[in-house]
Amino acid sequence: MKKAIIAIVALLAAAGISIGAFLAVKSKSEKETKQEESQQTDFILFDFESDSINKVEISCSDGDYSFELSEDKWLLTENTGTPFDVNQVTVQGIVTFMSDLQAVETYGSLTDESKAKYGLDNPYIVTLSGDVEPYTLYLGNQSPTGEYYYGYTGTKSNVYAIPTSIINNILTTRLGLKNNDLLPYESSEIIGLELVRDGEEIYTLEYDTENNYWKLPDKYEMLSVDQTKVSNVIALITRLTAEIMLPEDENDITTYGFDKPIAEFTVKVNDGTEKTLLFSKYGQDAETYTYVYNQEAKQVESFYAYDLDFIDKTPVDFVLRSVECANLYSVTDFEIISDDLNVEISLNANEGWAKYDGNDIDLTNASVLSYFENFFNRFAYVSIEGIDVENSPELEDPLFTAKFTDVNDKFTKIDFVGCDDESCYVFVNDEYTGTLTNTEFISGNDSVAAAFELFCKQAGIDK
Repeated sequence: MKKAIIAIVALLAAAGISIGAFLAVKSKSEKETKQEESQQTDFILFDFESDSINKVEISCSDGDYSFELSEDKWLLTENTGTPFDVNQVTVQGIVTFMSDLQAVETYGSLTDESKAKYGLDNPYIVTLSGDVEPYTLYLGNQSPTGEYYYGYTGTKSNVYAIPTSIINNILTTRLGLKNNDLLPYESSEIIGLELVRDGEEIYTLEYDTENNYWKLPDKYEMLSVDQTKVSNVIALITRLTAEIMLPEDENDITTYGFDKPIAEFTVKVNDGTEKTLLFSKYGQDAETYTYVYNQEAKQVESFYAYDLDFIDKTPVDFVLRSVECANLYSVTDFEIISDDLNVEISLNANEGWAKYDGNDIDLTNASVLSYFENFFNRFAYVSIEGIDVENSPELEDPLFTAKFTDVNDKFTKIDFVGCDDESCYVFVNDEYTGTLTNTEFISGNDSVAAAFELFCKQAGIDK
């Protein structure tokens, strides 16, 4: 009986020890978990909604900068040096990446000694503010392995290791804060373009906001601007970004040849402001790159030369190159006069007939119609090869004349007067249009006369 009692006591003692050990382990585990949770919480440096921020302040080796959000656009409000247009991606990226910034390690309390050790005695400082208390981040050196940056915040008392992959979106320079677009505008904001090349005004384009179209100055009133060509240039200049942005230097004007620019390009916008850019060919890579100088920001940028072909254009590049003078299906009769031809034809293309020199022509015959259209379009559509609005040629001894009457009894006359061996001036209703066309359509294998001969052969007409 006594042995049994001793056994029971021993069993209870052993059980007590096990329960005690279990409770001790459990207590230690809970404590460690709480410590880990506390540490993880401590590693959360910032946790806020990025939409709550409307001001960004940066202090770095390049200077001090302040930006404020206005109508969804970051604007430079304070600046060390020359003002500049803001790189929206850079500033917004700082706000976004700081909004949920976390560290991965702590290096103890923040002291004068630790500040000096981790490069935090002269830190890069970013402060974000808005509807809440400011959030400030101080950044020092990068770790020897390059994986982290050392930093601390305005509300925590430790030094932290923050991943470089995150900090690279927060750490920036003056050049990084500058807009690297050729222009800081949207396409819809632009209402004027002007190019000066080698000191001479080459073209000026103005957007008519009432009628919603682009136009050239009044001296080009006889010409029709190709709206698509202008839109294509604007789409290009509003999406170009610099390949290289060079540090500011007061000698940039002469160093890169901007004291004698090859071109000056001015863009006007609908708020009444404008920006003029200078262009220069410089150095051994001049065929590949063109340097651009933003005068307001005193910033030199480099772009691929082939992207800047708009500085090589002339007014003729913005007008309709093929101008319709008459439409086959609206004309009731026409006459053409030249050294090679003297032809009068009446017709009704919609009904499928034409008459020439007593011959009835069946335009319902697809083959005959095709040859007739080819002949007619040779002179009914004028190909613009050049513009010369400064000249005032006389309408004398035209090389070719075409006269049209349409279904509304509207009369149109076109005359081509020789300019040189390859081109001629274009007159419409006895008025000089300011344009030139090539003389090839007047004589030769691809001329009006050659096309008329092929048509007659197809229609069975004996000339």
